[in-house]
Amino acid sequence: MGNVINNSGLPELKIWTRDQCYELHLRSLEILERTGIIVHDETAREIYKKGGARVKGKRVHLPAWMIKEAINTAPDRITLYGRGGNLVELRDRIINYGLGTDLPNFRDTFTGEYRQTTYQDIVDVARVTDYLANLDFVASLGLASDVTTRLADLYHFQAMLLHCSKPIFTTATDRENLQALIDMAAVVAGGYDELKEKPSFLLYTEPISPLVNSVEAHQKLILAAEHEIPVTYAAGISAGATGPMTIAGNFALANAEGLGGLVLHQLVNPGAPFLYGVVPGPMDMKTTITLYGGPEVPLNYCLAGEMSDFYHLPSFGLSGCTDSAQLDEQAAIEGMFSIFAAAHSGTNLVHDNGYIGNGLVGSLDMLLFCDECINMVKYYMNGIPMGPGKLSTDPEQVMKEIADERWDFSYLDRKQENRGNNTLEQHIKEKIEYILNTHTPEPLTGKIVEELEQIIRKNEERLD
Repeated sequence: MGNVINNSGLPELKIWTRDQCYELHLRSLEILERTGIIVHDETAREIYKKGGARVKGKRVHLPAWMIKEAINTAPDRITLYGRGGNLVELRDRIINYGLGTDLPNFRDTFTGEYRQTTYQDIVDVARVTDYLANLDFVASLGLASDVTTRLADLYHFQAMLLHCSKPIFTTATDRENLQALIDMAAVVAGGYDELKEKPSFLLYTEPISPLVNSVEAHQKLILAAEHEIPVTYAAGISAGATGPMTIAGNFALANAEGLGGLVLHQLVNPGAPFLYGVVPGPMDMKTTITLYGGPEVPLNYCLAGEMSDFYHLPSFGLSGCTDSAQLDEQAAIEGMFSIFAAAHSGTNLVHDNGYIGNGLVGSLDMLLFCDECINMVKYYMNGIPMGPGKLSTDPEQVMKEIADERWDFSYLDRKQENRGNNTLEQHIKEKIEYILNTHTPEPLTGKIVEELEQIIRKNEERLD
């Protein structure tokens, strides 16, 4: 398992009381029962209807008792398994940091150029993530522009399987692509039963705010439930654009959308692993851009942590991203603030570290900067240990205790001298170059590599 944070007994940031969480829950129940959700997939509508929902055309109304049953059957913990003993535990207040997915653009570390993301970028991201000690799971960070667009998620998955040993967080275009990802993961796991016992990836799929569920989104949710692939159904909702203007109103709608997905998921397979999630962010009324930086987004995720505690479900978080287009002072402020807030939020799977440019650009520079910030925050959140020897006056014992307590950093500078041109950014650039030139993750066998390639070729033929 990675060097995760366990917040048990440590300070936490509380935004709302339990009564306020219950009030928001009631508002979401009202939305689901009175307004209902739009369901475009016929199979999903039949499952809802058979489970007790009122179905009128494509609109599905969910009574409160269905929500309660789904919450009760969903497990309160999920474990993801990487290669070589890398685990991600999604439970209680254990926080795991990692990457996000699908950024169309990339900032080249060595040239400073902004360009479309390539498959090689995904490979580099996977290798760097495998090396960095404070990142607990991997995601593609980018959306490769030089592979078949409809199958990009398969190529991303292949790159991450080949070049990183950590659990994977991913998306899938549709049901067929998700089945291919399951097939690929099963090859590495040694079979479908083995994958079910030790899932190696978590799927992100989402409704369309407000209250619309596409055929693809629900089909993926159903397939994930059938194969017991951990999944989150987190609404990417924007206050003032696709949701209400206020934080509370926006969150109540997003919460309803996620609970609607949970009901379908648990009707298909009660007890299948489901990650509670909301991806809320305000729209900047001056620019009409949805924000990733600033204090509003971390505040929303603190609320997400509280609502997941209220439901006793593992939770989806966010940190390490910025609205700035480069690793500058703004990026440093927004990145560190959100990483620190995530540690206090108690959310379990904290994604999007390494995002710059309003969630449109991936950056290895930002990713390494986030790794250092996460390292600092993890040290802080472990608190001050107390026990035999900690108050000793014996010099040898004191030296031993000090060695265990000092924070070990990578890129910062504690020397009392001018850095000159050897800036933090330069330190990071040199480290990226070192990782890409020297680090090679433990390889998969040739047979497994060939089977992964066969699955991709089969799906390429499917699209011809």
